[in-house]
Amino acid sequence: MIKRIDNKHSITSDGVIIKTSNGVPIPEHEPRILFRGRDRLALPMLYHYRNLCIQDGATDYQLETLNGMIEEFEKFRIMFPTVMKQPGSSKGK
Repeated sequence: MIKRIDNKHSITSDGVIIKTSNGVPIPEHEPRILFRGRDRLALPMLYHYRNLCIQDGATDYQLETLNGMIEEFEKFRIMFPTVMKQPGSSKGK
């Protein structure tokens, strides 16, 4: 079974993170990061990252994927305003 993380990445049932388009694993030694919808700083960070992508001449595919994630985060914030929190405030609990 494969679970979607975002439009570009998935995780296999044995915990391997793969590039969804070709199934190639992301190496264990490569740093990764995950932002949750409830992180109230994630959406502003995504807007900033999109601006950096535009300045860097990112592909239409990258921008479309990023716009889709921004839309998902915006919808989540509207649908679940009471779960929004400062990152790290629960100290990993």
